Amino acid sequence: MAKRLSASNKGNYLDYIWLILMTMTLASAAIAEQAEPGFLITLVICVLIVIKARLVIDYFMELKGASPWIYHLMNAYFYVFPVIAVFVWLFPEALVKMTTIGS
Repeated sequence: MAKRLSASNKGNYLDYIWLILMTMTLASAAIAEQAEPGFLITLVICVLIVIKARLVIDYFMELKGASPWIYHLMNAYFYVFPVIAVFVWLFPEALVKMTTIGS
């Protein structure tokens, strides 16, 4: 049987999640400022975005208890955009051709 967190334990738990989110945000900013642009850096940033989004959705927005439809749509949003960022890095010319109107 799952153990319920008391109000004080839940507050401490959320404090740790918040510290993890802040650490990942600072790491992302440091990487973005100092690293040379490249596929690996793009991939690392995208993975951090997905992890941070899941933590926010699950613990701060409390969508785990919401309608599954809303929960899955929100999760999909944060999985789709990092994938699009990777595709933009991998196939920039093809995406320009696909999105250009006329010649």
